[in-house]
Amino acid sequence: MHDAHAHFSQEIVDLQSQHQIPSLYSVDSPKQLRIIQEHGLDYSIGVHPWNASIQFLEEMMPLLENAQIIGEIGMDSVWCDNDLNVQKEVFTRQIAYAASAHKPVVLHTKGQEKEILDILRQYPNSYFVHWYSCLDYVDDYNEVASYFSVGPSIGKDEAVTQLVKRIPIEKLLLESDGIDAIEWAIQSRDYLGALQHTIETIAQIKSLSIAETEMILDQNFKRLIQQANQ
Repeated sequence: MHDAHAHFSQEIVDLQSQHQIPSLYSVDSPKQLRIIQEHGLDYSIGVHPWNASIQFLEEMMPLLENAQIIGEIGMDSVWCDNDLNVQKEVFTRQIAYAASAHKPVVLHTKGQEKEILDILRQYPNSYFVHWYSCLDYVDDYNEVASYFSVGPSIGKDEAVTQLVKRIPIEKLLLESDGIDAIEWAIQSRDYLGALQHTIETIAQIKSLSIAETEMILDQNFKRLIQQANQ
């Protein structure tokens, strides 16, 4: 078991430590970075579209330059109302930097799937799409992305379920998006139960045993971390 995309809370850190669950934390501020580093956790860092501004990007760039994975970054016209032109500039500058530095990128796509796809095609790189929940462009993203993490809404959200059906299992990862996201998605704070349910549902969709599915997913996550550390 692993958690390829999480947001920090002491609750989730304690559970991961207790059950030896490796994870990748998404960091979007210097304060968060200090906390994550104090705990010795793997992380990605970037300017999230909810925080998009040119000034904040300039403040964050030194941290991006010292990180091994960039993200989560992207564009969002569903959950926030930040100026899309600003979001696009902040996103594109981070994408361009990551491509030039050969650093993997964690993507946030919400309502801007086509626009983001057009930008990605200009900057070939290793892309990790987190919790993709759009019925459109799945095959297009499969052409440009290396990984897709599956959120706890699998089985409830048809878009997430369809993604798992259409993407090879060698590209799939598990994610919680944090304890609060689990509660939002399935009205429960059962962290281990949510990850286990995701494994079991993927196994059912892919017609594999639960043990084999978990092994493949964990191998995918190890490969992502190894690639980032090269």
